[in-house]
Amino acid sequence: MTGKLRDAFTSDDKDIEKKSVFWNMTFSILSASQSAVMIAIVTRGNGTESAGILSIAFAVAYLMYTIGAYGARDFHATDSLRQYSYNEYKRLRLISCGVMIFISLIYCLGKGYERDKLTVVILVCVLKLVEAMEDLYHGEFQRAGRLDIAGRLGAFRLFLSYVFFALFIFLTHNLLVSIASLIFLSVIMMLVNENLLSKYVIKIEEGRNRKTLLELVMVCFPLFIMLFLSIYISNAPKYAIDKYLSEQEQAYYAIISMPVFTINLLSGIVYRPKLLHMAELWNMDDRAGFKKLIWKQVQIIIIISIVINIAGCMIGLKLLEMIYGVSLTALTKEFAILLLGGGMVAMYGFFSACLTIMRKQVFMLAIAVFVMALAGMIANPMVRYAGLTGAAALYLILMLGELLSVLIILGICLHRSNKTKANKSLDNS
Repeated sequence: MTGKLRDAFTSDDKDIEKKSVFWNMTFSILSASQSAVMIAIVTRGNGTESAGILSIAFAVAYLMYTIGAYGARDFHATDSLRQYSYNEYKRLRLISCGVMIFISLIYCLGKGYERDKLTVVILVCVLKLVEAMEDLYHGEFQRAGRLDIAGRLGAFRLFLSYVFFALFIFLTHNLLVSIASLIFLSVIMMLVNENLLSKYVIKIEEGRNRKTLLELVMVCFPLFIMLFLSIYISNAPKYAIDKYLSEQEQAYYAIISMPVFTINLLSGIVYRPKLLHMAELWNMDDRAGFKKLIWKQVQIIIIISIVINIAGCMIGLKLLEMIYGVSLTALTKEFAILLLGGGMVAMYGFFSACLTIMRKQVFMLAIAVFVMALAGMIANPMVRYAGLTGAAALYLILMLGELLSVLIILGICLHRSNKTKANKSLDNS
């Protein structure tokens, strides 16, 4: 790699915190918009049937991605005490990504998809496999205090990906070739990430400590299960649509659900750069400062949710019709229901991150299991008999279940931590 290319991503050390916020925001927007942008391109270039196939491909691939990422990103980035080395996180990611590709193949072959649909789903899973490795490097950049570098690299890759994908779709109208081009580009950018990271990894390299790696596997396991089930829960309507409805209806649901993720995206932009500081406050036993930051982020998420819900109801569907080139007038009710669920998703994500900082992530497993069981009972009947209206209502019910559960658990954990701190103060006196 040339010095000029390295300098383009890493040379500027001034105002790192501000640059971290900006580049993390840019990357987060492009990342959260990935399926939306690609489905819009395919809808315009190949029609709604191909868009529906790509939609379910992303739903499956995001589920498989949780296996590759293994829920370690927030734990890794907030490991300010460096309980585990970078090499331990990397070994964990290599193992989890190997399992990811194996499970992806088994799952896709077991679904009985026709050949073209099967190939699209597998290719999108491979794309997410590469992104799972990229996430490892971004986590270490963040732990080293250089989230700005991770954001720059990620934003650059995604911007090029959208350009490549659009060119291939409109020139070839071949979905398989277009996705393959993204995989090639992502692999190159993954290698760039690894090269640049060598400058920031702290050189404290332990030997191959299998006990320590096993400890890391066990610590992150509840996070992995929680995220796996959470993705399954949020995509449960799409899996049910894939089973009972058409590819066109899958595409329509994907389109009207796009603004939902805007709320989660904007909320993540606000709170993710604060996670390391929140972890430091928690480790210093500054409970008042920790709770103050929580309340501040909650207020921001509420404001974002209200603004997007109002704007969505006023002009949301018209904008989506302009972007995707399809008529959505008949889906006004379903769109409003999904918007309500969007704010719940954002709040749930933030509260989950708080529990991770408190190292109480094991409780999130109980939440995920509970809501997963609920989804298993009601998903298929609601979509089978109520179509897209049932799919939207299903999403709202599941998100409400997650939010109420995590709110109760977080409140209990904070209350107990205050009592523990008070008892320590009495003992010391």
